Amino acid sequence: MNTMTRDALRSLIGAREDLALKELEQNLEYLSVCKEQKKTEEMVEELLLRFEKPDRIAIRRHYEGEVHKSNYEIKAAYIQGLRDCFLLFGFLSGNEVCI
Repeated sequence: MNTMTRDALRSLIGAREDLALKELEQNLEYLSVCKEQKKTEEMVEELLLRFEKPDRIAIRRHYEGEVHKSNYEIKAAYIQGLRDCFLLFGFLSGNEVCI
């Protein structure tokens, strides 16, 4: 995949992610999960204050790393889904698609 194609794909994925996030803002189940997360966030912050500062930093870094790792995994799954979609489209239309 050349640089121009890769940049175009990144732009497409970014636009689709933005659209998905806007649609989530209308999803009542998602909004409920966010509300619950906000409640537990406050509880966790209170619990973290019981630890020494280096321990709090280590705990936060761990969970930030988990989120960062999950973002990579989600993007990889999204890209694989696009590849599968193109391959399926090529198969159904009788055209060979190289990805």
